[in-house]
Amino acid sequence: MDNRNHTAGKPKPLLVYLVTIYAVSLIAANILANHMLVVIRWTASAGILTFPVTYILASVISEVYGYKWARRAAWLTLALNGLMAGLIQLAIILPQPEWYDAAHFIGAVGGTWRIVLASLTAFTIGKYANDKVFARMKLKHEGLSGFGVRAMASSIIGHILDSAIFTLIAFALYFSWTAIWEMIIVSVCLKWGYEWLVLPLTLKIVKKVKNYEDI
Repeated sequence: MDNRNHTAGKPKPLLVYLVTIYAVSLIAANILANHMLVVIRWTASAGILTFPVTYILASVISEVYGYKWARRAAWLTLALNGLMAGLIQLAIILPQPEWYDAAHFIGAVGGTWRIVLASLTAFTIGKYANDKVFARMKLKHEGLSGFGVRAMASSIIGHILDSAIFTLIAFALYFSWTAIWEMIIVSVCLKWGYEWLVLPLTLKIVKKVKNYEDI
C-alpha cells in the first residue's frame, strides 16, 4: 500500500495513539528539562530521558504515515506545549491563599516557559529540517529501502540544530559557555549514538506498524 494513502482522510486509530504518546512524551521532556543530570562526567538536561520514546515514534510516523502527518504531529505537539506553559504561568500569576507557599511550585516548574520557548524554537527548526531531509531521501527509494540511511542522515542534522538552539535559549544566561557547549555536544552524541544502537529495533517496529496499516 502506498504511504500516501495514510495522509488522506481521517487519521487511523493507531496513528492517533502514536501521535498522542509522542506529544505527551515531548511535553514531559520540557518539564524534565528543568532538571540537570550527570552522564559519566558531563552535564545533560533530564529532558533527554524521553528521547528513546520520541525518536522511535517520530521515525514510525514519518516512514509509515508520510511527511504530512509528521508535520501535523509536530504542530500539535507545539500547540500543546504552548498551552502547558501558558497554564503554568497563569497558575503562578493568579491569587493564592495566604497560607500557601508557592515557592516550591515556582522553583520546580516556574522556568518552564523559558524551556518551552527554547523547545518550540528548536523543535520547529530542527524537526522541520529532519522531516524535509527524510522526505526528500524517501522519494529516491521504494518501501523501506534505505530507511536506515535516511533515518540517520536526517536525524543528525535535526539533532545539531535542535540541541544547539534549545541549549542556547534555555541556559545561556544561567551556565558558563563551557557548560553550554558541553551540553550541546553530549546531547547530540547521546541521541545519535542511541539511534545507531536501536536502529534494528526501530526498523522492526516500523515494519510491524506498516504491515498492520496495510492490512
